[in-house]
Parts: sequence; structure tokens; C-alpha cells
Amino acid sequence: MVDFGSLVGTKKDVVIYDLEGLYGSLDVKSTHTEPRPAQKEAMIELTRRQAEKDVVLKISTGAGKTTVGLLYLLGHMKLSRAQAVYLCPTLQLVEQVLEEASRLGIAANGYPGGETYPAPACMRGDAILVCTYEKLFNAKSTFLRNDVNLVPCAIVLDDAHAGAEIVRKQFTLHIRDAACTALLEILGPACQAYSKPKWLDIESGDPMASMEVPHWIWTDHVAKIQEALHGFADSNDFCFVWPYLAEILPVCRCVLGGGGAEIAPEVLPTHSVRPFAQASHRLFMSATLADDSLLTREFGTSPDAAAQPILPPSDRGLGERMILAPSLVEPELDRSYAIGLCAELAKAHNVVVLTSSGLLAKDWVAAGAQYFAGDSFAEGVRCLRNPSSGLRFAVFAQRYDGVDLPDDACRVLVIDGIPYGESLIDRQDQQMTLIPGGVRNRTIFRIEQGMGRAVRSHADFAVVLLVGQDLTTYVGRHDVLQAMTSDTRNQIHLSVTLAELVRKSQPEHPQQAIRQVIGQCLGRDAGWKDFYNQRVREVAKNAPTISEPRIRLASEERESYLLAMNNGAADAKDRFQRAIRSSDLAGEELGIYLQRLARIAYLADPAEGLGIQQGARKHSLAVAIAPAVPRKPSTPGAKTVAERFCAWFGKFTAGNAAVIEAKRIADSLTLAAKPKAVEAAIQALGEALGADSGRPERDYGVGPDNLWFWGKTAYVIEVKNENQDSLHKCDSGQMHDSLQWARENFPEYADHLQPLVVAKVHTVDRVAHYPPGTRVLMQEGCDTIGLALHQVCQKFAKLGPVFLTPELVLEEMGKFGLLPEQFIGRHTRGIA
Repeated sequence: MVDFGSLVGTKKDVVIYDLEGLYGSLDVKSTHTEPRPAQKEAMIELTRRQAEKDVVLKISTGAGKTTVGLLYLLGHMKLSRAQAVYLCPTLQLVEQVLEEASRLGIAANGYPGGETYPAPACMRGDAILVCTYEKLFNAKSTFLRNDVNLVPCAIVLDDAHAGAEIVRKQFTLHIRDAACTALLEILGPACQAYSKPKWLDIESGDPMASMEVPHWIWTDHVAKIQEALHGFADSNDFCFVWPYLAEILPVCRCVLGGGGAEIAPEVLPTHSVRPFAQASHRLFMSATLADDSLLTREFGTSPDAAAQPILPPSDRGLGERMILAPSLVEPELDRSYAIGLCAELAKAHNVVVLTSSGLLAKDWVAAGAQYFAGDSFAEGVRCLRNPSSGLRFAVFAQRYDGVDLPDDACRVLVIDGIPYGESLIDRQDQQMTLIPGGVRNRTIFRIEQGMGRAVRSHADFAVVLLVGQDLTTYVGRHDVLQAMTSDTRNQIHLSVTLAELVRKSQPEHPQQAIRQVIGQCLGRDAGWKDFYNQRVREVAKNAPTISEPRIRLASEERESYLLAMNNGAADAKDRFQRAIRSSDLAGEELGIYLQRLARIAYLADPAEGLGIQQGARKHSLAVAIAPAVPRKPSTPGAKTVAERFCAWFGKFTAGNAAVIEAKRIADSLTLAAKPKAVEAAIQALGEALGADSGRPERDYGVGPDNLWFWGKTAYVIEVKNENQDSLHKCDSGQMHDSLQWARENFPEYADHLQPLVVAKVHTVDRVAHYPPGTRVLMQEGCDTIGLALHQVCQKFAKLGPVFLTPELVLEEMGKFGLLPEQFIGRHTRGIA
């Protein structure tokens, strides 16, 4: 046997960081003999930037980023002779990375949950360690054991956008049972004084209730909270999170719910996770990342790295997706229609449904789908990828990322409703649509990630159905589309065009038209492929716009919070304040940032903190009300009713999206719903009708349930839909109080107040004395005004945007009985 190694001599000790050369030296399988152009470009750029601690790589799904990530780690591992770690969102992706490493001839080992020690080869730096984000980011991580003490020379964060969501969950403390009781006892008096209605919902155990503890109340009680919760430190709910939060509670958020509470840091303290923070080199890889500031804010990624990502020029982008929203073709083709359609499609193709909850999944199960809950989703994925399993119709809840369903594993993908998170903080943030780095961006990430589950390479194809009025309306908004990646935005625009083409192809038979166009995609119709290539693939691929100012702002915010965590609140406030002043923030977004600044400022100077909070409230009604702020909404603007309707209708990219929203509003105007749902419906109705519409009691703790500034009149609205037989004395007293509140806060409307009750009945008890002129909006009136709104939206959708002028809107609203001066006479009744 010839000892070839001895003939090489000392050259084997010379290590050069050259990823392209390293690839050529691997004993790869025949499928990997040559790197793809995009991979080669990424390798060259990573080699050039080898010395940098942080690098961001944006590359499309299926373009081979796993190979690039493994080579990145192998190169650093050979250079430093130290450990290297590859992080994945799910166990399924861990398996895929290990399979890819085997094909490349790269040594790699998994590090599963429950395993104390990594493989010896990984500890020696002879093999790459592959594990999930949860394995590293938890307070009892085995990485930190004294007899492991693994701090890698390099780390790869695959699907970094999904990883940020996972890590945020890992830093969120879920509080229930005795711990929650102790927390509520401490916060109860102050929270009840702040907002009695919300507190009563919490106390009653309302599962839909949520209330964020105002930061000054939280700070004033944080010492007692720290002491009370410390007693639960060793419990299963606490032990993996509490050590991260115990010392930084003052800069944490707390949201209370009817069945528990959540505490989470405003900015993730990933700096305290030593294996991550002290890794010499970190590669953040993402296929979908429209918000470049997210990595900087959540992970502390270098601002320079976030602003200068690697974007391989040869990256061919996403695979082929025919995105269809049936309700854009015909608003009556609702969710129930889509469920039936998918049941039929599942007879010939694999259909996968992604929902936000198990409750929504039940409707699909009733139509024949198999529901894979929790950890069983991995089994569902395996069955879908195995043609002999017989599984063709599957539904998953809260699985918008980390699931690969290539080729025939999924040919029809359904996104059922807006993919909001299920946590209390997610629910609270749904009310703050512009929250920076928050719910809107997280929701967009989930939509984009969800749509990508079925198309895993440039050559793959699938039909994607957007189901539900809320989702169709949401993706139809201009601001939402602008926050998406250019590829997704182009495909959504194409879906609007496609809906119009389908509608025109068979105007009398829209259901048949939808089936036909789906068949053209799945049947690989040459005309469809040419049309898609022309509209999406051949469109000049512009480099994504990267907002360096927003990245710098995210960095300054993070550094300010880290200062505050280390008892430097005064300096942190000054730093963050300078960053906000030098930014382009305005309106609602500015208000939310000012509240974050106020949290820090209150730690050093309570009076200054509350002053900043007052300023935040002037910009955003979504933030908390500081004690000294007059509890009243913004004064009505100068826009006319018709101008406001035009602005509302114009939010949507397609007229049918506005029609769908109008239908949703009309459907929600049912007095059989809970009072809060009716209040929300009345607020949405007011906005659509061109009113300055708000909910004072919910937002300020005083005043009427709803308040419309509509035309020359302020409508003071109380919702009493739970009254079955009559309106009571206490109800009339409440209306008198609300009218007085309106007079005091809006003296200019003192002579133009209209008391309005929303109720099933219009008779009153003999001892009840409602103000003169009180009117009642009953179910009949809700139905007529809801229908009229829907019809006027349908008309303007057919007319097209060129006809959406205040003059024509005013004329058409009058024809449909939707003007303020027509409302009382047409849609309400007097009390009896």
C-alpha cells in the first residue's frame, strides 16, 4: 500500500481560505461535480470577506445556499482548527443539511435535543455540528456546560428570518397558574386604575382579552415582580427562559391575557448567549428578507453587514407560483368554496393547507384533510414526500417556515387567513400594524415563507391559493406589498392580473374558469409558462433597495437597550433620542419609537419618561396613555366624507380587494356576536363610510364604546347588543355620561352630538330616560347599511380607479343612502 500522505510533505499544513478551491478538493457525489453559478459567486465573495465577523447572504430557495453555508464553516474550521456550528429552524432541515454534507463529502454530525455532549469529531473541529436554534438559544443549553463549553470559530444561521422568530420565542416567558396569580396580585390595582374595562376582561378569563402593562406601571412594580417570580425559577415554564430575563426585567414588555401572561425583552439579549456572541465569524443566510434592519435589531448583526449583503448576480429567483385569490375573481367565491375546490383537487394532486390555528384546521378536516398538529408535522411532511403513503390532503397550523415540500409533495398550497402568531404579544401587536420590526413585518415574513413551502427550486412549480377575506384584503394593500420582496410583489401583481383574466374568460361561470386556469398550471400549459416567464422571470431584476438609515436606527436602538440593561439608562436615552431625531420617522411609526424611548427614559427620570410618552401619544393612538395626557382622541380632520372614502378605497391595489373588505365588514355587523366584536365592526364601518372612527372606552378607558366624527355631527355610540328585551336605566345613564364626556372633550361639537345605541331592541324600561333624539341601530339597519356599502364598492370596482373622485363618490354614496344626513332616517329607529 502506497502512503500518498507522506509524499505530500509539509504542504498539507498550509491552509488557505478559498471556498471555490475547497469545493474542488472535496470528494463529492456525482450530483455535485460543479457548483452552480450563484453558488460560485457566493463562494468568491465569501472568500474575499473571510476576515469579517458578520456576513449576510441572500440567495433564493433551491439555489444551493446549504452547500455554501457548509463550505463557509469548513473553511473556517480548517483555518482555525476549532468547532463550527450550523443552525436550522427545524429537525427536518437538520436532516437535510446532514444529507447535503454527506453528498459533498464534508464530515458533519447532528446535536439533537436531549443529547448532552456533541460528537467528539465536532469538539475536535473535524466535523461540523448541526442543530436547531432551540438547542443553542435556551438558558440551559448544553453548549454552556462546563464540560462542553463550546464557543465556535464560525456559525451559520440558516433561514435567519425564521431563526429570529424562534429565538424571540425562546426569550419569551409564558406565565400561568400560581405564577400568573402572583403577578396579577401585584399589577392588579394599578392596571385596573389604568383601564378598568380591559382589566375586567382579564379577570373574567376572557380568552380573547389582552392588555399590555404600561411601561411606567411595570417599572414601578418590577422589584416586587422579580421577587415574586424568582420563586418559580426552577419550574419547567421558567428554567429555560428566566435566567435570561431575571436581570433585565425593567426593559421587558409584559402582556396580560385571560388565561396567562407573557414577558419578553423589547430587544433580544442575544449578546448573553456566549457561543453565538463570541463566535469569530457569523453567516446569516436568508431566502426571504425584505426588512434588512431585522437582523441588526434582533441578532446584533453588524450594520455594515446588513447594508452590504451578498447577492449573487446569477441567482435565478423563485420558482413558478400561480397565485390565485378566488374571491378576487368573484367575491362570492369565499372560504367555503375554496375548501370544496381543494377537496376536489386533492383527488389528483397533493394539497397542503397552512392555517394559523387548530380551530381553522377543523374546517379542512371536515372536508377530508388530515391534520398534523404540533410535532407530528414532521410525519406529515414525510408522508407527503412519499408517493406510496396515500396522503394527498394535509393541513398544518403555525408552520409557515422550516418545511420543505418540493415537486409532487405539494402542487397546491393554501394560505388560510392572515398568518398571525398565537402568542399574547402577537395578539397585542396586531393592533399596532406599523410596529417597527414587529407584527406587520413578521406577518409578511410568514406569508412569503408560507407561499414558498411548495416551490423549493427555480424549476419547481405550484398553485398557491390565498383564502379568507382578511388575507385577500391584507395582501391587496399598497403598504403591505411595498414591504414584500420584489419577487413576491411581482407575483402578487400577477395574481391581480390573473384574477381579471379569469373573470373575463368566463364571466358567467367563474368557478369553471378557476378550475381551468389551475389545470393550465398543473398541466404545464405552454401558454401559461410563456406568460409567467414574460411577466415575472424576464422582468429586469433590480437590486433590492436597502435602507441604510433604518439599519443604523435599528443598531442604535439595540445598543441603547443594551446600555439600559447595564444600568446606563441616562446615556441610553440620549443615544436613542439622537437616533430618532436624525431619522425619517413620522406619524404612527414615530409614536411607537417614542414609546420605546420613553421606557428607557423612565428608568433614569420618570418625569421625563412620561413627558416623552405624552409626545408618543400625539403621534399614535396605539401606544399607552401617560397619566397626564388628556384622554381624548385626535380631533377630526378637514377631509370631507367623500375624500375619506376615496382614501379608504385607495388603500387596496385592486377594486375587488375593497369589495371583499366591505363584504367582511357587512358580515361582521351581526348583533349575535360578542359586544367587543360588534364595537370593532362599528369602528370598521365608520372608517369605510368616511368617518373619523374610534373606540374611546377601549383606547382611553372613558367615553363611549364608539365615536364617529361624520360630516358635521359627532355620533356618540353605545353597544348594547346583549340586551334581549329592552334597554335599561343603567344603559341610559351610561349614554348621558358619554355625551357629557364628548361635550367636555369636543366643545366644538357640543351642539352637534347624536346619541346612538346599537342593539337588538328599541324599547326602553319605564325608568330609563335616554337623551332626547336617541336613535337605535338594529340588525335590520346593520344589514341595510352593510349591503349598501358592499354595493357601492362593487360599483366603483367595476368603474375602475379613474372614476374614484370625491365628486362621483359623493353622488354614488347619496344614491345608496350612505351619506351622514341619510343615515339616521334610513338605517336607525327611535326609542319606544
